[in-house]
Amino acid sequence: MTKILIIEDEQPAGQYLTQLIQKIDPKTEILNVLESVETAVEWLSNNPVPDLIFLDVQLGDGTCFQIFEQISIGCPVIFTTAHDEYAMRAFKLNSIDYLLKPIRQEALQFSLEKYYQLNEENAISKVKYLEELMHNQILNRKSPRRSFLVPYRDKLIPLKDSDFAWLTIKNGVVVATLHDDKSFVVDKSLEELENQLDTTNFFRANRQFIISRECISEIELYFNGRLLVRTAPSSSNQILISKERVPVFKKWFEELS
Repeated sequence: MTKILIIEDEQPAGQYLTQLIQKIDPKTEILNVLESVETAVEWLSNNPVPDLIFLDVQLGDGTCFQIFEQISIGCPVIFTTAHDEYAMRAFKLNSIDYLLKPIRQEALQFSLEKYYQLNEENAISKVKYLEELMHNQILNRKSPRRSFLVPYRDKLIPLKDSDFAWLTIKNGVVVATLHDDKSFVVDKSLEELENQLDTTNFFRANRQFIISRECISEIELYFNGRLLVRTAPSSSNQILISKERVPVFKKWFEELS
């Protein structure tokens, strides 16, 4: 029986993946469905290593990279992601596989068959290579990016990172709103910008928003333990911090202020 751990921050997605895995292979055992970096690190530190992990790239309190920073996974991994980023090519080469959300049954079945076809030695070898890759990426992180060129009509407008109030996704593209309330399309994904911007000044609030410290004007307690962040200039869409992300947000805001 294959023992599987699912790390997925969206409960419906976790339930759907559980049902799909057990539909494809009823002999599998789902050990747990975890929703955050913190709970994943704690669980993996205090339980036997599972046979296989399904790992969401973007979690409630950070990214899966932060798990690799803190512990050794020690078993094969299949990544899941809502973003078809070029960086995922490395995961496809060095992990067992990766699945693009929404996950289709035939794609999941292919990934499981790929896992079953690997002998244990090859699977663990891939995991060690992946962990080494993650470690090298952590050590080789570049300094925060300070300057950007953004397209505007027939020009390229030079901007500094300090010009950004917040960045969000609109109609499939990333739009940066400046402190003077002007907006520009940025030809990068939020994931790329999250990795490039200075984490002292910028915070990934959720899947749709990256906010700067300077734009935060008010923070309200919201339903189900979440926080509502109000900004200046204001956003037409609510900027919510999930319950799982609240401790991380508070620590970021208080310790780095």
